[in-house]
Amino acid sequence: MGFFRKGQVGAITVVLLTGLTIGVASVVYVWGEPILNKRESASNLDSVERKVLELRGEMMRVSRSEGASSTVDMSVDNDDYSFQLIQLNESSDYMEVVVEASESPYPDGEWTMLKGDNFQNLSITGGDYAIQGEDKGSVLLVKPQSSVIIYRIEFRNLYSGDGDGPELSKVDVQSSGSSVASGGTDIFLRNTGNEVDRGSDGLTISTGETLNRRRTILEVDLR
Repeated sequence: MGFFRKGQVGAITVVLLTGLTIGVASVVYVWGEPILNKRESASNLDSVERKVLELRGEMMRVSRSEGASSTVDMSVDNDDYSFQLIQLNESSDYMEVVVEASESPYPDGEWTMLKGDNFQNLSITGGDYAIQGEDKGSVLLVKPQSSVIIYRIEFRNLYSGDGDGPELSKVDVQSSGSSVASGGTDIFLRNTGNEVDRGSDGLTISTGETLNRRRTILEVDLR
């Protein structure tokens, strides 16, 4: 009789373990694929953002040396994200990269700062300038909207106030050819030198004071 009880217990144990194994396998099968898809999607977004960061880095590097130039290949190859539109806004000194997106990790409809410490003197906020040494002259912003993600590389006034030259400095982004491109494209950059706005040609800030400003001319051509 004890033999049959042991045999029954063993059989029940085998059945329970088999059921548990099948259940775990089912959970892994059901949930594993979406998790892998999310990881792949995140990796694809990383590849897009690396391109945008590369563009910003090259714009900053070229702006530091008169005569410097560079060409940035703005193309990616993945199923989740692709460049829809790249455009230059000369009046506000920013480059905008619009990406077709299946999803986004950022708050929808809100600007998030990816590079930079504050929102001073930007097209979306206003203000006269940012402080040199406390922040950089360029920021990188991102905003998801509907089925796209908008990246914005923007340049702004920096105030030095050291008394040894113009109080303000800024990278002045200008078009030397096409300022709009659909999809991925090559972006040509060139530093053509500095221009200084003095006296009445300077920048009048909110206090009514007019400050001298050095502008570094960064030419951009979307080829």
